[in-house]
Amino acid sequence: MARLVGSDRTPCINPRCRRTAPRDKFPGEMICGKCFRSLPAPARNRHRRFWREIRKWNRRIARTGDAFRRERMEAIRRGWINRLCWHWDTVLKPMVTNPSKPEGLDGFLAEVGL
Repeated sequence: MARLVGSDRTPCINPRCRRTAPRDKFPGEMICGKCFRSLPAPARNRHRRFWREIRKWNRRIARTGDAFRRERMEAIRRGWINRLCWHWDTVLKPMVTNPSKPEGLDGFLAEVGL
């Protein structure tokens, strides 16, 4: 399937991956499950932790009736969202779009210039 600019699908951020997802569910950027699982475990776990905290604060905000507490909880949730966005932009996205060269014969020959 070719990547169409005007299509209703969002492509994976990995340039070598051809997977897509519905644009209404993933309006901006997305990484497919296979590419996400290929990332190092510490990066995946940290990303999942951010999402877990965001969902936890969403549940707490939905249950509270006090406006002052809700405002404070929303500020905490925005902090977790900012951390998630920072992690996506500075850690995950560069890992996927610019992977390091694999060690081995091909990497060695590229370093030598052959």
